[in-house]
Amino acid sequence: MNKKINKQKVIFFLPVFSPGGASESIVKLSKFLKSQNYSISLISIGKNKYKKYLKEIGCEVYEIKNSRALFSILALRKLIKEELKKKYFKTILISNIHYANIISSISCFKLKGIKTIFTERSSLSELNIYNNLLNFTKNKLILFLAKYFYKFANIIITNSKFEKKYIQNNFNVKNVLYINPPSISKVEKAHKTSAKIGNIKKIIYVGRLSKEKGVITILKALSKIKDEYNFKFEIFGDGIEKNNIKIFIKEKKLSKKVFFKGYYKNKSKIFKNKDLFINASWFEGLPNALVQSLNYNVFPICSRSPGGNFEVIKYGQLGLVFKTNNSEDLKRKIIFFFKENLRLPNKTRINHLKNFTQFKSNQAYLKVLRSLK
Repeated sequence: MNKKINKQKVIFFLPVFSPGGASESIVKLSKFLKSQNYSISLISIGKNKYKKYLKEIGCEVYEIKNSRALFSILALRKLIKEELKKKYFKTILISNIHYANIISSISCFKLKGIKTIFTERSSLSELNIYNNLLNFTKNKLILFLAKYFYKFANIIITNSKFEKKYIQNNFNVKNVLYINPPSISKVEKAHKTSAKIGNIKKIIYVGRLSKEKGVITILKALSKIKDEYNFKFEIFGDGIEKNNIKIFIKEKKLSKKVFFKGYYKNKSKIFKNKDLFINASWFEGLPNALVQSLNYNVFPICSRSPGGNFEVIKYGQLGLVFKTNNSEDLKRKIIFFFKENLRLPNKTRINHLKNFTQFKSNQAYLKVLRSLK
């Protein structure tokens, strides 16, 4: 009989491994766990955009070629079984997002020696939002299956206190804890903003350009004050909603005030010398960009959507909130920011940001992994 390898194996399963908060968090955690003598494998459906870097730091990368997540079950199960044959001291599968967690649970059915951690990096309440009958049916099916399969996970990890309570209250499971994502590497000292009375206020949005991110809501609010206030709105990110956003900008005659900046890896270039950050999402996990705005001393306004927004701004001590998908309320909050020339309280900001460091997140995950028997 083969002896067990005196090493632990962590397998991350994230179907879509493209630039974004979830992928970046997993990459950071993988690098840390490698330094702690863990063997790391990462599995995606389709291409992993971080493949080259992950291989450079010694991780194994697998790209399942099935076009749909549902059809990847057998391929995922096969990869897990191959890892189990290697007789690691401990093998742990960490899957990410609801439908991936369901697939992981099915793929691990009756496999001995595998521990499972299901993570929620968004909010399951998003499944209550739908655009059509097909979307409604799909979301309700995922929610139904999640409520059944989540009880088989060894541990469920959420990004926020909000989501932890949501799962505990709606899924009848107790093995839930929250770990804030590694949004920042360190807490920055106060960065001066460019805001001065009479100057152009620099407003930014950072994130994916998809409908649920609420960029149109931001533009509606700004269109109502474009003649009264002097501002420039920069959009950092890309996505399928970009063309619709461009059409809306043209219709509202905002072309001279709104600028697309694309994707920037260097966060300092995004946030430095900016005045206001706006998050208008319909739902969130715990948005890295919102944390980063605080870290660079950029005042935030965010939607009070399901998820971790309100936690990030310390329940209103470090920013303003508006009613989700309500451009009129957002307009009022922007005007209030302009008139009051609002600033972040630095001591509160620094103390609060310590909760979102890469070090704290990594140590919390390490503690969880070591606790699994």
